[in-house]
Amino acid sequence: MSNIEERLQAIEQEHAELKKTIELQTIAIGALVNKATLEKLNEKYDKIFDALMAHDHLTNEQLSELRNQQVEEDGKIVGLQTEMRQRFNEQDTRFSKVETLLTQILARLPEEP
Repeated sequence: MSNIEERLQAIEQEHAELKKTIELQTIAIGALVNKATLEKLNEKYDKIFDALMAHDHLTNEQLSELRNQQVEEDGKIVGLQTEMRQRFNEQDTRFSKVETLLTQILARLPEEP
């Protein structure tokens, strides 16, 4: 009888070892699946990240062009403002001269009786 009990105990021990092996294999398979899934996600996110970087680069280039255009326009506006001030000053000078001449002409006219 001891023989049967020893054999039963050996079978139970082998069963426990097989159970542990199956658990380890299940964990390993799960890890491989998770690793493959993670790699696929990384590839997907890398593509998205690359697309975002390309879009960011394009946007920065466009903003740079717009800033340059704005600086050019600002320069033109400042130039026009300066030119207008000069023209106004010239007109003021001319009007002063005309006013002086008119005053001199009026001074030379005989007074009305």
